[in-house]
Amino acid sequence: MFGTILALDYGTTALKAALYDEALGCMGVASREWTYSYPAPGFIEHPAEVYWEKTVSAVNELLDRFGGRDTLRGISVTGQSETLIALDGQGRPLGDAIVWLDTRAQAECEWLAAHYPADRLYAATGNTGFDPVMPACKLMWMKAHEPERYAATDKFLLIKEYIIYRLSGRMVGEHSAQSCAGYFDIVRCDWDRGVLDIAGIDPAKLPELHDSQYVVGPLCGEASRETGIGPQARVVNGLLDQCASVIGAGAVDETQITETTGTVLAIGATLKEFDGATPDMLVLRHGLKDRYLALPNCSTAGVLLKWFRDQFMPEGADYDAINREIAARGRKESGLLLLPHFAGYLSPVNNPQASGALYGLSLDTVRCDVAHAIMEGVGFLLRENLELLERHGIRSRRIISLGGGAKSPLWLGIKANICNRAMVTLADEESTALGCAINAALALGMIALEDVPGLVRVQNCFDPDAEGAAIYERKYRSYLALNGRLGFNPPGEVIAP
Repeated sequence: MFGTILALDYGTTALKAALYDEALGCMGVASREWTYSYPAPGFIEHPAEVYWEKTVSAVNELLDRFGGRDTLRGISVTGQSETLIALDGQGRPLGDAIVWLDTRAQAECEWLAAHYPADRLYAATGNTGFDPVMPACKLMWMKAHEPERYAATDKFLLIKEYIIYRLSGRMVGEHSAQSCAGYFDIVRCDWDRGVLDIAGIDPAKLPELHDSQYVVGPLCGEASRETGIGPQARVVNGLLDQCASVIGAGAVDETQITETTGTVLAIGATLKEFDGATPDMLVLRHGLKDRYLALPNCSTAGVLLKWFRDQFMPEGADYDAINREIAARGRKESGLLLLPHFAGYLSPVNNPQASGALYGLSLDTVRCDVAHAIMEGVGFLLRENLELLERHGIRSRRIISLGGGAKSPLWLGIKANICNRAMVTLADEESTALGCAINAALALGMIALEDVPGLVRVQNCFDPDAEGAAIYERKYRSYLALNGRLGFNPPGEVIAP
């Protein structure tokens, strides 16, 4: 079993630990869920030590089932980025982690937005604006409201960096995850002193920086004792979950685009260059060497279908029941127009004040028409962002579909017709964990970059049909027009029906 790799994926709600064989086939997965605390409005916290305890539990479950403690080749980490953990000089957590969803720093976000030019921020960091979830805003908040905690902190780490520290004993930052911090220069791969200075953040409290494929070293003594992993295993720095997902889908060049319909909608495209000129699209440093990741994303997608299920379907109904109702209705399209901006419009239009809308109701409308319209609305949002990528010269004839939305053939067919492109799904649903394992294999010299597409297998392909594409072409224009009439399009842009 020589050459196995362990990938640790820290999501919003759970950890997934996945073990891969030497051919990068998944041997098994162990999961552990989080339970957050909400001490005040906008505050979301979690004990940092529990992240580690659940990591040890999941890793031991996998290795007890499949063995290989003395032959494991590499361990790598991926996950969400903005969860912030403060450590003292002995590496002990100072209070609970501030979870990435925490929005306590709204006032600091607004202050930074008012005092730091958006074009300057974008040129350095690739961020289209400040957001209260960013560590830049959270650290400003801590300085103002918890100055003793800020002063006592030796290092501020993101969640994946904290796990790297617990595995290796080293406090190492990483380029792709830090791209979301608000103070990382994605071109120079260093801290952006402009943001740090205006926010009053001491760069000495931030970790040393390395790329995603940096080999941090062997496990430290404590981690080795708690997991039983031998000295041959190497800890690899790892990467942001969105970067890992794109790599795990095989989209390692500009000819492939991914879309992930989970709670949110995220579109990923690998770039060779970043000019920093037009702040209309989030761009991060990629996990791949000398690459960037364009990441247009929208705050509501699959969560809208969950909202519909919870509010309108019988208790216990699942998403397949929704699909069956829509299919039984037998309509080419829903008969409704839904604007999916239930938590604001993020991309390609940055309008936090935008809201959801449902247009076209009649006495003939039934509940599954609303679910159908939700699927269409997310599809229209996807097309808008694909057209944004096209304006930057990025186009693909097919879209690789990931996330929970990729499990619905009905939804995939709707997206294919709306976007007039093939939608493909993958045999391995855990593209994020696979991308993390691929990153480790690249770092350890087990594979080369040109080998990556061959590791990914397509499962299904959903092609557009001429009639459906024509129907949705007309309806998409109506969708854009409704956005414009409600003031949700960019200033000065009015699109007639």
